[in-house]
This record gives sequence, structure tokens and C-alpha cells, in this order.
Amino acid sequence: MDKKEQSVAVQYVQYVPNQPYQEDEIDLKDLIKTIMKRKYFIITFTMIITLLAAIYAFLKTPIYEINSNLKVGYIINSNSIEPKTMIEYIKGNFDNSKNENKKFPQVDADIIKQTNDLINIKIRAFSNNEALAYLDKILDYIHKEEDKKISFYKENIKSQIKLLEIQITEIEQQINALENQLKTTKNPLLFQILLSHTKDYQIKILENKLKITDLNFQLSPLRITKTDTIGKVLTYKNPKKPNKILIITVAFVTGIFLSIFIIFFIDFAKNFKEE
Repeated sequence: MDKKEQSVAVQYVQYVPNQPYQEDEIDLKDLIKTIMKRKYFIITFTMIITLLAAIYAFLKTPIYEINSNLKVGYIINSNSIEPKTMIEYIKGNFDNSKNENKKFPQVDADIIKQTNDLINIKIRAFSNNEALAYLDKILDYIHKEEDKKISFYKENIKSQIKLLEIQITEIEQQINALENQLKTTKNPLLFQILLSHTKDYQIKILENKLKITDLNFQLSPLRITKTDTIGKVLTYKNPKKPNKILIITVAFVTGIFLSIFIIFFIDFAKNFKEE
């Protein structure tokens, strides 16, 4: 390799350090100057966006929400209506969230965690009074469904009581007949037999009366309850939607960032056109 070729090779492999490119650096002072130069545009744009958001928030129909807990009714030791079935009743008949013609009131219901008979129900409507009235309507519907089962249960219990009372009447007649025989019999062995039967019948009457007492207790309000609210129904002074403070705050912040983006974009487009 001659000297000329060696010189070219050295120049080719010679390390050239990276040089900073001033034109690619972002000057913070220039950014601040640009913002200050267009500050009136930023202020005006932000105020317009915020004002539009405020108008929307104050003109939009307010939606209120109430919150209540329901305790499912009982018949003896079983729910009058299964909680999951009750939730299906409520959502299927009263939730208008998917109704194209009528969006409100809306109902959301779910079983409270770690419980078997407590349901949390939330109702959204145009006012607290409307939501409370709707809760009463839901309870009336549930009570009608429960009344059907309670009525069937009571009729069944009453029929059992009636059968036991008939048995008691028949046994009493048999006891009267045995007592008449006891008065006339002179056979000691027959007397003992008749006396033993009389005592058995009397025990049977006592057992039936105890059964009737137990059945009557099963008809008491202590053993049959209907679904009802527990605790206080929570109502709120401020509507659930729209959240006016949140909407206005988000609009204000969005207006600031969007206006800054616009002025930088305009400057970028202007510089690009000049270049």
C-alpha cells in the first residue's frame, strides 16, 4: 500500500466525536417567550372552554342517587324469595338503563359481600323524592310476590291444624266411649285394658295440642317477615351526575394544555413553511 492509500485509510477510520447540534436543542427561554407572547390567546381559549363546560354542567339534567340496604324476608328459616332471584326481579322489572324510551329511574342491586340475606340497592332518578318513591314501588312489588308464598304457607299450616283438631275431636269421642265402658264393666282385666287405652288417647290429645301450639307459633310475625329496608336510606343533597366541579376543573386544565399545544403547532407550521 502506497502512502496515498494509507492516508485515505487513516482518515476513514479516524474517530470523529459527536458534535452537539444547536439547532436540535429546545430552548426553554424561547418556549416561555412563545407562551408569554400568546398569553391572551391562552387565557381567552381556556376561558371559552371552561365557560362551555360550565354551561353544559349547569344545563344538563341532574341525576340523584339514593342508597339502601334490604333484608330479605323469611318464612321460618328460609328466604321467602332467594336473594339472587329477587335481584333478577328488581333488575328485570325496574331498571330502565337499557330502555330506549325511558332511561330513568335506573336501579342497581347486588348481594352484600359476606352475607346471605342482605341486598344493597341503588336508585338513580331526577330527584331524591322520585328515587324514594321508586324504592317504595319496588318494595310493594316484592311484597306482592312474597304474599303469594306466605298465603300458600299459611293455608298449609292452617290445614294441618284443622286435621289435628279433627283428630282430637275423634279421640275425645273414643275416650267418652271408653269411660262409659269403664263405668259398666266388672271384669278387672278388661277394666285395666280400657283404662290403659284411655290414658293413651289422652296422651295423643296432648301431643296433638302441642303440635297445634307449635304450628300457631309458626304463623306468628316472629317467624314470617317480609323484605324491608334496614338502617337509614342514604340520600345526598348534591346530584350524582353531573359532577359540576370535576367537569369545570377538567375543562380548565384541558383548555390550558390545548391552547399551548395550538400555539406551538402554529409556530411549528409557520417555521416549517418559512424553511
